[in-house]
Amino acid sequence: MATYTLEQAFLKMRGGMLVFLFVFENIAGARHRETKSYPTQNSIEAVRRAAKQLAYRGDVTGVDKLRLRVETRGELKDDASLLRMFKNEFARYYEADEWD
Repeated sequence: MATYTLEQAFLKMRGGMLVFLFVFENIAGARHRETKSYPTQNSIEAVRRAAKQLAYRGDVTGVDKLRLRVETRGELKDDASLLRMFKNEFARYYEADEWD
């Protein structure tokens, strides 16, 4: 199974819900993009759900170099507080499998 680190996350409001675009990178440098929708308008709730979901997936091994940007009025801006929350939530639920 390929493993990835999460490099970038973009959070946007679309159709009354929040949508994340995730950009993952594997050890060889190949990039993989995924979009996930969360039926909420609360960015804190969406960040917590996304971090927990990715931590449990098994193929995402880290978020150390993550850059999280939020779209506001058509502009992307870094959000340090949501980034910190994402990293903390990911660390809370992530358990590296030492048997692999």
